[in-house]
Formats: sequence, structure tokens, C-alpha cells
Amino acid sequence: MQLSQVSFESHLFAATIYVAGWLEDHAALRTEELVRGLPIQINALRVDLRAVDLIDPGAFVRVARALARWRDARSSRVMLQFPSRSEAARPRPRLVGQPSTVAMAVSTAMSWPMSTSPG
Repeated sequence: MQLSQVSFESHLFAATIYVAGWLEDHAALRTEELVRGLPIQINALRVDLRAVDLIDPGAFVRVARALARWRDARSSRVMLQFPSRSEAARPRPRLVGQPSTVAMAVSTAMSWPMSTSPG
């Protein structure tokens, strides 16, 4: 069973690494290998994580460190594209008949009068 897929695309001065599925140790290692093997003329790198379903924090740290090392060593640019928010985090549509609550954010700094110290 394959949990992740990592692919690579390169042009004369830029490259893109695509990660799909689960960003786990195997995908992080493959991404790190691709970053280390980039030709010297590449000065911009995009890592596209939009097709990632799950991100293992340890694997992400490994990828981030590899990207930072590459960027710093070559004074190059790195762009990360993250997946959209998960389904669980998206607002759910209101059901018919569900009670409505209306709220407004209020800045307390603007709402409360300045207090003065007794003196």
C-alpha cells in the first residue's frame, strides 16, 4: 500500500516538487533527496502540498529544514503551497430549523472607556 507519492518537474531555472497522499517519513526523505540533487542553475523551488491529505509533523519538519538549507546555501527562493483546510475545519451549512446565533466581534480596546488610576 502506497501512502504517498512524490514527483518532480524542472525547467531551466525553477523546479516543483509535488507531494500527494500522506506527507510521512518516506515522502519527506524522497523530497529531501530531490532538493539535494537540484542542479546549480535552479534558483526557485516550489513544493506543492495541495494534494496532501495528512501531514506528519516530524516529516514536515524534515522537509522544511531541507528547504531552508537549500535556500540559504544558494540564496534562492522557496515557495510552499499548502492543502486547503480540512473538511472538519470548514464551516458547516446551517440546517433548516436550527436556531441561529448572531455574534459580532468587539474590540475591548475600542469598547471600554479608559480607566484612570485613582490619584
